[in-house]
Amino acid sequence: MTKTKSSDRPSLFELVSAFFLIGLTAYSMAMLEQLKALVVGRGWLSQEEVDEGLAMVQLYPGPIFVNLAIYVAYRLRGFVAAVLCFLAFLLPSYLLMLGLSYLYFHYANLQWIHPLFTAIEAMVVGIVIHVALDFAARYVKDPKTATIAALAFLLMLYHIDAFVIILLAMLLGVGVFGQNEISIDARAFSLPGSFKQRLFGLAVSALLFVVLLLWGLYDKSLYGQLLLSMFKVGAIAFGNGMTIMPLLQQEVVFSHHWLSLKEFTDGIAFGQVTPGPFLITAVFIGYKLAGVIGSILATIGIFYPSFFYTLVMSELYSKIKRFMLLQKALKGILAAFTGMIFFVALSLGEYSLTSKAAFVWAVFALVGVRYFRLNIVWIFFIGIVAELILYFGGIDVF
Repeated sequence: MTKTKSSDRPSLFELVSAFFLIGLTAYSMAMLEQLKALVVGRGWLSQEEVDEGLAMVQLYPGPIFVNLAIYVAYRLRGFVAAVLCFLAFLLPSYLLMLGLSYLYFHYANLQWIHPLFTAIEAMVVGIVIHVALDFAARYVKDPKTATIAALAFLLMLYHIDAFVIILLAMLLGVGVFGQNEISIDARAFSLPGSFKQRLFGLAVSALLFVVLLLWGLYDKSLYGQLLLSMFKVGAIAFGNGMTIMPLLQQEVVFSHHWLSLKEFTDGIAFGQVTPGPFLITAVFIGYKLAGVIGSILATIGIFYPSFFYTLVMSELYSKIKRFMLLQKALKGILAAFTGMIFFVALSLGEYSLTSKAAFVWAVFALVGVRYFRLNIVWIFFIGIVAELILYFGGIDVF
């Protein structure tokens, strides 16, 4: 594995600006491709280092791509960069969701959003297929990895929890792969700064984690209940936004009755339309309950556990990644993740590809990103603008 040199690392301003742009432009699974294009394309990290991080972030709770973004920032420039990039990554989608929430709860009109769904959701399907094919080319190269990938796909098909699938993949990896099938890079991560500096950052993060948890546990006001509810979801749920969403629904619709099912569904729609992490839907929930303050508390509650866990795991993983058993487990995880991405493509396709127009946008995105190497920002921009022009112009070409 190529080790990143300190001279290859971006400036703090360059890194934070890049993460802000990703948060402003990347949709759903496209965040993975955008992150890779950024850090690998600019030579900040190698493809193997990013994939290693992707394997690592699936070992603990939190939305996978938020975890990966924090890992990349911490790996490149340490604690301060991780904090700033974390905020920059979330800020655009937070502000967009806050604005949409204001419009929704004051005007209750979603009609102008519907024309965008066909293009956005279909293009996400095309990009997910590209990501799945890319993973398959790298991590499914023999009968063992193919079997694990297929098993993961089938288990997802039967709605088995993603954490259970990852755990099974780890066990299968340890059991079926021989030492001659594993290539170990015994070098530790090249984490920036001294260990004492990073330890100080970890201590501050741990203190805030405890403060937020105690606030939620002992404050019985609506603020405290909201914070604790979102904190629980962020602290214990594994997977991506779609796998975490059922737990969020359980908390806000069925347990606390804060949102009606219709409101929750509309909040999910906003989460799909806005760029950034899908769980930014928490802003919608918080705003409904307690305005701007509620939106801030909900965002902190659902995303901060990911930040803390990622810092801790980055420190531990750099020490234990050389172990043979862990490498076998990671090979199993990456194979399983390939199958899981194919399932995501299938499930999103069943939901989104319901018209000729949807198939056009999906194929456009797949061909554009895979063969023409178009930037994902341009792919979404073209699709959204074209769909709006067709809708407001009353044109039906499909």
